[in-house]
Amino acid sequence: MIDKPKLVEIVTPSPTPNDALDIEALWLDPALGDGLADTSWHSIPVGKPRDFFRAHPDPNFRRRSEMYAHKTEGSIDTAFYLLGPQMRGRLEEARPCVIVTCIYRDGSPRLWPISFPRADEKDNDAWSTARAAARVAIDKWVRLIWAKRSYATRDALQGYAPEPDWKKLPPFNELVKAAFGPHGVIQDTEHPIYRELMGAPATANANDDDL
Repeated sequence: MIDKPKLVEIVTPSPTPNDALDIEALWLDPALGDGLADTSWHSIPVGKPRDFFRAHPDPNFRRRSEMYAHKTEGSIDTAFYLLGPQMRGRLEEARPCVIVTCIYRDGSPRLWPISFPRADEKDNDAWSTARAAARVAIDKWVRLIWAKRSYATRDALQGYAPEPDWKKLPPFNELVKAAFGPHGVIQDTEHPIYRELMGAPATANANDDDL
């Protein structure tokens, strides 16, 4: 009996459709990061620290300027406004200050404006002790304590937090931009806060908003 030869079926792969996607080609280099693990700060609070904190040791992360603290009636929070070069010395309510970059245990930053006396003023305990507290916070975790119209510091217990990773913070100017935004700097006499303080008449745009 003669065996019949076996038939071998040759399967020809079908051509890849023109609209088939090369999924792997869609992705960018993984070295670029996924945007989730990378930390970016879009809003940074301004004001004295309310928890244990550290102050940035680099002098480039604390700068002198002039600032106005705006307190709205019925509001607990205070809004801070920097004065542009042309407006310095033109607003009696504004004060010279140093803006100190602080950080909390979770790595979140805060900008702390600490007042200085004007050239014709004497320093006071609140301002001088705040600056002293910021100096202490350069080397250790501390919390502000307000007592007898001045500040003291309370040291955190050992093991509260490791040394801050300052390298994760963006440059100082970027911190300021995120903290104050486009309307947080009084550049000229048309700024709405300046007009409010000067008792300027309502503008045509303001009247249109009320309609």
